[in-house]
Amino acid sequence: MTSTGLRLAVLSLLAASPISAAPEITAIVGATVLHPERAGAAVADRGVTLLISGDRISKIGPTKSTAVPAGAKVIDAAGKWVIPGLIDSHVHFFQSGNPYTRPDAIDARGLVPYAQELARTKARLEATFKIWLSCGVTGVADVGGPFWNFEVRDAAKKSPAAPRVAVAGPLISMIDRPPLDLGDPPIIKITSPEAARALSKKELAYKPDFLKVWYIHMPTDDLAKQEAIVKATGDAAHGAGVRLAVHATELDVAKSALRAGADILVHSVADRPVDQEFLQLAQRNKAIYTPTLCVPDGYVLVTYNSWEPTPEEQRLGDPEILAHMHDFEKAPKEKLPTNVRNNIRRRLALRPGVRDVAMDNLRKVWDAGIPVAMGTDAGNIGTLHGPSIFREMRLMADSGLTPQEILLSATVNGAKVLGMEKDLGRVEAGKLADLVILDANPLESVDNLSRTYRVVKGGKVFDPTELTRSLRQ
Repeated sequence: MTSTGLRLAVLSLLAASPISAAPEITAIVGATVLHPERAGAAVADRGVTLLISGDRISKIGPTKSTAVPAGAKVIDAAGKWVIPGLIDSHVHFFQSGNPYTRPDAIDARGLVPYAQELARTKARLEATFKIWLSCGVTGVADVGGPFWNFEVRDAAKKSPAAPRVAVAGPLISMIDRPPLDLGDPPIIKITSPEAARALSKKELAYKPDFLKVWYIHMPTDDLAKQEAIVKATGDAAHGAGVRLAVHATELDVAKSALRAGADILVHSVADRPVDQEFLQLAQRNKAIYTPTLCVPDGYVLVTYNSWEPTPEEQRLGDPEILAHMHDFEKAPKEKLPTNVRNNIRRRLALRPGVRDVAMDNLRKVWDAGIPVAMGTDAGNIGTLHGPSIFREMRLMADSGLTPQEILLSATVNGAKVLGMEKDLGRVEAGKLADLVILDANPLESVDNLSRTYRVVKGGKVFDPTELTRSLRQ
């Protein structure tokens, strides 16, 4: 081949081979970077520049000596604070937070048919994703729902404006919930270890991030037989390299769940103070504890027309949900739920004591070195997707956790729940660029976590004002 022929062949080869474009560079300049996993003065690095290349942090260094590449997108972060993206470790996308989303608990189907409510929730998924991001939440764990949950995870991966989503399939449950069954039930009653293994196998085919047991124990139930069901589920999960999440809100039930292999307890122990046996079991399992302190209040407040949005919920919440939170007040009496008043009065009578026990237990669990992950149980009635994190974190502060501890629970420990601690939860070179830029120091007050200037997810920068404005257009 002549030199001319060789040159033409090379040019032809180059023309046929796509040349990937250089990754986009973003520079966050002059920030104070917070590291909630560190102790003492090392928790903050001041006057820092972060370089983001593509979807990862490529370099962090002093602004004075860190050059910003030509053509980089520059964010002036002088006087601002950078934290890892927040993670809510307990949500349910099949629930919306409005009064119609759990007819098994508050049966308002006389006002809005459940099929209509669920269809609205599915259609609103893209908006719900944006709400999470606008609150600085770049990752969520959906710990149980219909098989449709796996489509939610796929949709989040495809969406440019969505948090990272980890999911479980239907809850393997000790009881059933017929009002929620429209052909793809979120809760399936299981009565034997064999049935638990069969349902686990079906769910594992979808590659879930967790298997979830709804461990409801009544006084007449045989705890040992129920524990065998939990263990069968846990063994199936662990055999496939998947973790077991368990709903267990009583001390004896939580200890049973841990004996059966629970990796994540998705609620507080709320009936009695945790004891040494519980703490040792949790330590043995290296279990993660998710308090969900705010969720009981939502049911009570909505039913009695006492639910009022916080400033963050008014500013960041889904306007479609906010518009219906006082529907019971306006509804004709003959269409109101018949089972609401007695059930809610019982909740109301129990709530102050229950919450105090749960809050006291949170401090004990933290002091025992058990990882605590912030989670809201968002989607339940009165617990909104997104801004409910600020209610939850205030209750965590009321329980005695410091702002730094709360931030750690919502970042480093949340990344553990997602199974992404190698890539998320810290502001370090090489990590995925999931970040929040704040206008105020969250170490001074947990309230400052709501003062979001910009959110970065996978290197893409979002203005929370623009995200929320798009919901109202």
